Amino acid sequence: MNQRFRDPIFVMGLVALMYVVKAVLKITVGQMINSPMIAGDGFHNIADLFEAAAVITVIVVARRPSTVDYPFGRKNIEFFASLAIGASLLYMSFQFTVESLVGLLAMKPALDEIVRGYVSLPAYQPLVMSTKTLPWVLAVTAGSTALSVIVSRYQISVGRSSGHASLVADGEETASDGRIEAVTFVGVIAEYLFHAPWLEYPLGLVVAVLIGRTGFELFRSAWRVLLQHSLGEERESKIKEICLATPGIMGIFKLKTFQVGHTAVCLIDLETQRGHAAVIQIQYGIEYHLRQYLEEEGFKEFEFKLDFHLPLAKRHRVAYAIKKVDGKSFISPTLSQASHIWVCDIERGKVMRSTEEVLPENPLALLLRKHAFHLYVFDSAKENADSLEAVGIELHEAVSYLPELLGLHLEF
Repeated sequence: MNQRFRDPIFVMGLVALMYVVKAVLKITVGQMINSPMIAGDGFHNIADLFEAAAVITVIVVARRPSTVDYPFGRKNIEFFASLAIGASLLYMSFQFTVESLVGLLAMKPALDEIVRGYVSLPAYQPLVMSTKTLPWVLAVTAGSTALSVIVSRYQISVGRSSGHASLVADGEETASDGRIEAVTFVGVIAEYLFHAPWLEYPLGLVVAVLIGRTGFELFRSAWRVLLQHSLGEERESKIKEICLATPGIMGIFKLKTFQVGHTAVCLIDLETQRGHAAVIQIQYGIEYHLRQYLEEEGFKEFEFKLDFHLPLAKRHRVAYAIKKVDGKSFISPTLSQASHIWVCDIERGKVMRSTEEVLPENPLALLLRKHAFHLYVFDSAKENADSLEAVGIELHEAVSYLPELLGLHLEF
């Protein structure tokens, strides 16, 4: 039973039934007391009934599984419904603003006449209230307000838990209906008890602003999802932070994020020097922490595509001082004892190419001409360090005097 009450289609069925009851009662009472606001709201509920049917259809389509043609399913169709509901709320806000302004202008007949000379406005029709009709009006407006508040929270709760954006959007519209009905209720009481119907109209302007803001947020969020807007700068910064905090990750080459329905999609190219076995563990860790974070942000499903790449190739040159003894090459203890210079191209820590040069009278000039700004010798005393440093060449101690142990080889 609890599962049925959490089913989005069952929820929309109850919403549709609510709209039928509201429409019948509001149109009947509205025509009884000559209230275009109450009767008009009843006709609006008839339109809501068709909207509920459309939302049910959208939810059914969105539930269809993924296919080759629709790898993420058809979840984004719900945001077309959100877009339409957002637009209808903006229109409702405008319409309610006009009605409230017409009511306020009616309090000042002279000003009303002047404004109508420039702008075409709907006619103002005051409420026709009596002791006989008051209980019916209060029962309909108060009951309708309470029903809208309860049902809207129910819709939004089920919509968020099930990941159906159209149900959440329809719940927001139901909440807006409740605000309008609350203002109508206040206006009815003010009209009957205090003979101050004007109180309804400034409250109406406040409600119009609230409805407009809700409509704008729904429209904007749906628009962003449909155009595959990113998850936002703040979320992407957090995603980068999670990735870079993972051991083994050296950097991020590329990050793209967007939303499909309530699914967060992250396409990330990462820089690492770790092997395949380590990469599997790194990927698991990143996805685990991203899933935790995005769940806190309200997403229900996740699609991660993590690609791992070696660091960009940064080739540079180093030089080794070589001493030849009986035809064999060794790392020379000092530059002054060397007979040759090996110039090596290094890429990702590996020697890609090596060439041999006979040590000239001016070895510093050779090193500068070859763009080798690191020289390795085997003596820890590092003779000539000052003269080398003066021209921007760093002197280092090799860990072995055997070139083959250093991965060195010559290409002629």
